[in-house]
Amino acid sequence: MKKLSFLAASLASALAFSQVQDAMSYQAIIRNSSNELVKNQNVGMRFSILKGSPSGTVVYSETQAQSTNLNGLVTVKIGAGNQVSGSYSTIDWGADTYFIKIETDPTGSTNYTITGTSQLLSVPYALYAKTSGSSLPGPVGATGPQGPQGIQGVQGVTGATGTAGLTGATGPQGPVGITGATGSQGPQGIQGIQGITGATGVAGLTGATGPQGPIGVTGATGPQGPQGIQGVQGVTGATGVGLTGATGPQGPVGPVGAAGPQGPQGVQGVTGATGSTGAGISNGTTGAQLILTSSVAPYSPMAPVTMTGDATITSAGVITVGASKITTAKIADASVTVAKISTTSGTASSSTYLRGDGTWSTPGSGSGNGFVFTSVTSGITLNTNNQVVNIAGDFTVNLPAIPANGQLVYIISPLSVGTINGNGKQIIIQDGTTFSSFKYADYDNYKISLLIYNGTAWYNPF
Repeated sequence: MKKLSFLAASLASALAFSQVQDAMSYQAIIRNSSNELVKNQNVGMRFSILKGSPSGTVVYSETQAQSTNLNGLVTVKIGAGNQVSGSYSTIDWGADTYFIKIETDPTGSTNYTITGTSQLLSVPYALYAKTSGSSLPGPVGATGPQGPQGIQGVQGVTGATGTAGLTGATGPQGPVGITGATGSQGPQGIQGIQGITGATGVAGLTGATGPQGPIGVTGATGPQGPQGIQGVQGVTGATGVGLTGATGPQGPVGPVGAAGPQGPQGVQGVTGATGSTGAGISNGTTGAQLILTSSVAPYSPMAPVTMTGDATITSAGVITVGASKITTAKIADASVTVAKISTTSGTASSSTYLRGDGTWSTPGSGSGNGFVFTSVTSGITLNTNNQVVNIAGDFTVNLPAIPANGQLVYIISPLSVGTINGNGKQIIIQDGTTFSSFKYADYDNYKISLLIYNGTAWYNPF
């Protein structure tokens, strides 16, 4: 069962200076089942006015959904919500005793899990003046008997402490007044609503650990007992020696006896049973199949199989390698000769090179004479000289924006670092892949590049 989450509530008639309103002001502090304040969120509430008893007839019912504040306080006006049944304005407050039933859903919906019912005392009867029948004040009636103790109101927030006033002068001591007669004992007030249990106080600090007592004196070690006497080892008995008898002389070999006569022909033996037929070799299911032996002893022939994969075989024994089956990974290094390379024009010689478009071309002379050595210690853009470039660190080398046709650039990166930027020209490697730039760090142990400009792009033949 969920615990009642109202910390306190005040229920009073909402009165104006010139007119009585059809509403009652109500405030409550809402807590959830964990006794935590429900702060800054909507709560669902249903109010019912019961006639005659806490379980009497519902003469009016309404629902509201209002938001709590930072302190979990919700404020509503009973009579101004969403009407469920009855009419608030037609309740005859002077005709009977009334009770109010308050149901709350801390989640803001209509699953009301908190319920409380209490009697309406003098608070709402200011509304009775609205229908009393006369707007003229009547004669003052006799003072009625002392009413029962009202429900404890909500504890107001403690106001800020005002500035201390000046201490006034002490007045003279007045005479002691006559002790008045003891008044009669007033009636016992109605038991107030049980307040919620206050929060557990902060645990007190753990007391300091007392000082350690002194360590007792270690007792003296007892004396070592005497070593027991070693027993005498017994004498080892002598090993007995038996005499070996002498070997007798070999007797003479007897003479070979004469050969006996030939025995008669033996009877013909019975013919053995016929053995089972061997497995033999199975017929194939189609032409050009192979018969292979098994992988385990006795390595007997298996059923014929069709040759598949990168090569096929005909029934005449001709093996054919399939199209596009010879890939780069299957070609041994340094096994492709110039004669095997398809070209479109030009002639292979010691003074030509093969361009990426399949043309044998003669390198241009470039704008410089021979090779220029360039050491790169920061970002740099190369000129159109043929040159050897050494990259000393992780720097960017921009190739010439307008290189000379046939220009050679030999790049060395001892640390496998640095970036080569084509500067608007593509860099083509041997398999035809193109780059606008590349980093040596992306290729393990790649330290040397030879770049040749063929008039349209840089070509790397390695």
